[in-house]
Amino acid sequence: MKEEGLPLDRANPARTIAARAARCLDWLPIVLALGIIWRRRWWRFLIGGLNRPLIFLAIFAWNLGSPAAPAAGSYLGFLIPGLVVMAAVSASYADLVNWFTLRRTYYRILDEYLLAPISNASLLAGYILGAAGKGFATALAVFLAAHLFVEGFHIAPLFFLQLFVVCLTFACLAVAVAMVAGGDKDTLLFTNLIVFPMTFFCGTFFPVERLPGFLKLGSWFLPLTAATYNLRGLALTGASNLSWLGQSLGWLGAFYLLAYYLFKLRRED
Repeated sequence: MKEEGLPLDRANPARTIAARAARCLDWLPIVLALGIIWRRRWWRFLIGGLNRPLIFLAIFAWNLGSPAAPAAGSYLGFLIPGLVVMAAVSASYADLVNWFTLRRTYYRILDEYLLAPISNASLLAGYILGAAGKGFATALAVFLAAHLFVEGFHIAPLFFLQLFVVCLTFACLAVAVAMVAGGDKDTLLFTNLIVFPMTFFCGTFFPVERLPGFLKLGSWFLPLTAATYNLRGLALTGASNLSWLGQSLGWLGAFYLLAYYLFKLRRED
């Protein structure tokens, strides 16, 4: 499907400009539609998103015998930013990859969505922003709940930026995976082999430096490692590492381009 811009109406250029500006917001109805769905089921998503991180946190807190520990210098303070990242990845990735995969391979109705008279970029942006917003809200709920166990975290604006970049990155990955998966079993296999191990080898529970040689080297090339370390630094000290933030933005750009390319191929198929 070829995307065409609106021709300039020379008799009324202001009208053309207004119409082009409205096209820039084509993605907004998709985000609002997803928001309506999630608003009706918010308690399910919230419980599902909080369940695993809080179980991890409670078990570690009870066994370490340090409830209400200070963030700096404690293992719980080290752990919580990793759990926030896990929650962000899970909530941004899981629902979106299943949504696209089931509609493409099982219900076979994705083509009806792809026939919408909006550009590939707007359609893609709507779903990615909707899924990332859900992941961001879930991760913030985990971060707030963690204050029951640990005190003294810094609240820095870049913390929220870095967290949203993580959510956007894995929402893009979800679209890319869904465009090539042959069914829900393929997405489950990819999730179990790639995404789930990544959440453990990117400095979530233990420093990457303690991993064996080849795992330590490989972990620094994973898309989640730099984001996890930057979030931890921001939460514990309030300071950001711009190099890690730049790496996260690079991964976001790479996954977006991959998702856009595969999405475009699927739409033209």
